[in-house]
Amino acid sequence: METGLRLLMRDGAIRVAFHPRLDAQHYAEFLEMVERATTRQELRSWAKEAAQRWGMDVECEDVGV
Repeated sequence: METGLRLLMRDGAIRVAFHPRLDAQHYAEFLEMVERATTRQELRSWAKEAAQRWGMDVECEDVGV
């Protein structure tokens, strides 16, 4: 299972997918990152750092709107 999200940032849309699925604590922490991030690159960087800390895999890709 995975947690997959499509998010619209100021500079365009991004798809972020965590494997395995985020639990409630990780999801809440990730949403705080989304609220603070201003660009797709910033969110991508933070998501990768978080996934490494949490022992998960993450996929990030820019998507068309």
